[in-house]
Amino acid sequence: MEIIRSNFKSNLHKVYQAIEEADFFAIDGEFSGISDGPSVSALTNGFDTPEERYQKLKKKERYIVISKVDEEERKRREQQKHAKEQEELNDAVGFSRVIHAIANSGKLVIGHNMLLDVMHTVHQFYCPLPVDLNEFKEMTACVFPRLLDTKLMASTQPFKDIINNTSLAELEKRLKETPFNPPKVESAQGFPSYDTASEQLHEAGYDAYITGLCFISMANYLGSFLSPPKIHVSARSKLIEPFFNKLFLMRVMDIPYLNLEGPDLEPKRDHVLHVTFPKEWKTSDLYQLFSAFGNIQISWIDDTSAFVSLSQPEQVQIAVNTSKYAESYRIQTYAEYMRKKQEEKQIKRKWMEDGWKDADSKRLNPQCLPYALQNHYYSNNSFTAPSTVGKRNLSPSQEEAGLEDGVSGEISDAELEQTNSCAEPLSEGRKKAKKLKRMKKELSPAGSISTNSPATLFEVPDTW
Repeated sequence: MEIIRSNFKSNLHKVYQAIEEADFFAIDGEFSGISDGPSVSALTNGFDTPEERYQKLKKKERYIVISKVDEEERKRREQQKHAKEQEELNDAVGFSRVIHAIANSGKLVIGHNMLLDVMHTVHQFYCPLPVDLNEFKEMTACVFPRLLDTKLMASTQPFKDIINNTSLAELEKRLKETPFNPPKVESAQGFPSYDTASEQLHEAGYDAYITGLCFISMANYLGSFLSPPKIHVSARSKLIEPFFNKLFLMRVMDIPYLNLEGPDLEPKRDHVLHVTFPKEWKTSDLYQLFSAFGNIQISWIDDTSAFVSLSQPEQVQIAVNTSKYAESYRIQTYAEYMRKKQEEKQIKRKWMEDGWKDADSKRLNPQCLPYALQNHYYSNNSFTAPSTVGKRNLSPSQEEAGLEDGVSGEISDAELEQTNSCAEPLSEGRKKAKKLKRMKKELSPAGSISTNSPATLFEVPDTW
């Protein structure tokens, strides 16, 4: 059935029951892309590191237009705003029960190009996003121990050679054709809302629905590599384990995914140059500057700098030497650029640490805000992300390890209420996430994966 704001509370028990019975969950927040708003080049870059991309997604703010109004109108708008904020706050606190129930189930959570969905969910229903990417990874692993991104899955072997377009709408259509076998779905009586014959794309519930269908089709296809072939592959199968906790990174040329379980890929980028130039320069000026070096790729950073990748790494030093005596532009290697950037970051960190030490004796500890209010305060930030297709390789072999179902502990309303109502600063939120992680290990929830027998059928590569 359709659960909306007006019937949410009265049907919450049905939601809990559905969570208990589900094999996996598909989510979609229908958020706007990172390219929305001005200064697109400053928001995405083909040579972003995972840390840089996380910071861009975390910090992008909404753009607000302010107009002049009289005093009476101003008061009316303030009252309306306050009433709306209070309503949203109440709804968020209530819906957080569902998110906590999903998290505590330990079951697989699926999304399509889902990094932004995960960031929003952690931010809104657990605690504000941490500054550091590694802390975000640790917190996410505690909240959602198993995530799967269907866009990354579709962009990887054995799928990438037979799927040309990994946008959700096109992927759903392709997976209805040979060699795939789409699942047959029957809607509950009286609830015919979602029918793939009449598309409702970019409606969050529908997008989540077809994301789930895409996952089932691709998972079942992996069963064809077994001997004998297996028609149905469950969400607990070892076949899909290599795709766990790797979130697709759009518009990054040589890092296909964000690895939530460990260090991210670190491509050499010894063919990449960092170039600074006058604000008046255009793409054509950069092509002209590097015309002697054959094919190049340009990724703008801002109005006065860009990355330029050459086809031959041995030409890098020649290009750098050409700028030694240039007045209007400067060229340096990617390694030199990153080294200087890291030095500046360390200097800034030391300056901030010294500043805090000097001020420590003067400042008072701020009073803890209720956890839900913290989330409401921080929700002024918005996060964004569109998509691109990456190419990766996987190597098939011919076996599949079986899994046994674990036992999932039940979640009471009182426990869920307690997680939402306590006064809890950011550090406490992290402590709670770590505690949740320990509890999940002890309880061994349904759908958990044994670490004794690693998946051998497919492998997401460490190089790309």
